[in-house]
Amino acid sequence: VERKSTSGYLFKYLDAPISWCSKKQSVVALSSCEAEYIGSAEAACQSLWLEALLEEMKLQYEKAVQMYVDNKSAISLSKNPVSHGKSKHIETKYHFLRDQVSKGNLKIY
Repeated sequence: VERKSTSGYLFKYLDAPISWCSKKQSVVALSSCEAEYIGSAEAACQSLWLEALLEEMKLQYEKAVQMYVDNKSAISLSKNPVSHGKSKHIETKYHFLRDQVSKGNLKIY
């Protein structure tokens, strides 16, 4: 039985898809919140790469990427830098998402 969650994202530029992905996560998430948080962190990494590409191509884009997450707990976790008891087991590398939100590079909805 496969216990790994599947993450996916789609990035658009001028309403046209420019980057997308759907894949199994590399770790087993212990909750839906963690699975969404991990997927969002992976998408955040891709968004930074796309921003650099758009800058290199000298294309205009909105500086704060809008990211839609369908888990209220994951949204709360990404916006609140306080360590939550139920999320203390989440690997530090996934808190990259929280860092990008606090810097204003991402807006989570």
